[in-house]
Amino acid sequence: MSDTAELTRDLDHLLTALESVQAKNDTPIAPPPADAIAVELARPARTTAVVSLREAPEIEAFRNELVDGLVRADTVNRLLRLLDEVVIRLLQ
Repeated sequence: MSDTAELTRDLDHLLTALESVQAKNDTPIAPPPADAIAVELARPARTTAVVSLREAPEIEAFRNELVDGLVRADTVNRLLRLLDEVVIRLLQ
């Protein structure tokens, strides 16, 4: 028997073995794991609990105390200017 015939026979034997294994494991190949973008897109939409301070009960109480004279107007004015400076710096 020639070397070519022997190699052909070995190749056929190998292919038969591979087909046998494939038949036993004839399950679909799992898709590759999702990347970070796919994972993020699959999540539910994000929501926020941010609410306007304008209608907050604490702001309403502060307004009432200001109107009732329990808080001085110049103190409130200085506090609001300070908050304005801080907020503007944080946003820049």
